[in-house]
Amino acid sequence: MRKSILVISIILFFGIILKAQSTNNLDTMRTIGPGSYKIIDNSHTSIRIPFKMHFGKPLMDVEINGNKATLMIDNGVLWDETWLFGSQLVDDLQLKPIEEGSIGGSGEGDPTAAYTSTNLTIKFEDIVFYEQPSFVSPPEAGFARMFPGADGQICNTIFKHFIVEFDFIKNEVILHKPKNYSFDEKEGSILKMSENKNGTYAVPFSFTMLDGKTYSDAVQIDFGGIYSLKIALNNKYNVNLPENAEKTESYGAQGKSAEYKGKIKSFTFGKYEFDYPTVVFGDKNTSRIHPDNLGVIGLPLFMKFNITFDYFSNQIYLNPNDNFDNSFKD
Repeated sequence: MRKSILVISIILFFGIILKAQSTNNLDTMRTIGPGSYKIIDNSHTSIRIPFKMHFGKPLMDVEINGNKATLMIDNGVLWDETWLFGSQLVDDLQLKPIEEGSIGGSGEGDPTAAYTSTNLTIKFEDIVFYEQPSFVSPPEAGFARMFPGADGQICNTIFKHFIVEFDFIKNEVILHKPKNYSFDEKEGSILKMSENKNGTYAVPFSFTMLDGKTYSDAVQIDFGGIYSLKIALNNKYNVNLPENAEKTESYGAQGKSAEYKGKIKSFTFGKYEFDYPTVVFGDKNTSRIHPDNLGVIGLPLFMKFNITFDYFSNQIYLNPNDNFDNSFKD
């Protein structure tokens, strides 16, 4: 049987509708997270995984079934599978198809073929994840070229086992056991996440256009997103392009997409306001934004904070870091 898989990252975030194994989390007493894990060093209350920034993406060094690899992280849609991009690693692992599928997303082309394969063991320095389900794109799909230096990406492997903090000053991913984590709102801001019907998550947000009109509702979060803010066009808000908007383009899972870039007066994230940022505008073909949301926020905004994703309580914790006062790159 062939399965259709929705993906949006670079501009891609993921929804993969496949059966996955899960494990019981004692902190919440509910089934959550694929497979199981073993902490190698139990002397610390949290696990720290270093990452390096490469082409604007955080990459982590790992071993997959004993083979060295590099993985990105994404949470545009929470999914259990480790997605491999079709690099040499797939041949090294000898991953054979079990069930055919396809990947579609933004762009004007057609979805690309992909397949499920055998479960993986993913090892970091201080923790090993077992029985991780896999999803594989063949080399001809082109994702290895789209994300040079990365062999694939993970999501629920970490997000559904731990509260996950990103320290963009020390370049570390910090995995907190839910029962050990606390956050002082006096030092930052707490945002409530809500789940959309399409599997994305959203947080409260507002932005003001140059004409003074303010829109307040929710935006989707996408750690793999390459823009600080992408505003949705052609939805119920009927946002108009600013006069200064310039046409541009990007590339998604299905090829080239037309977008627009322009200045707005401000946007507010938590209790923090950013003035006169350059943002991107996209319609339903370039954004895949849920129709009830204002748009989507991504990594350039998140990097201004030590940001923590807590899917046990459905909250995001923001603590401004040394990047906070730096201007967004246009």
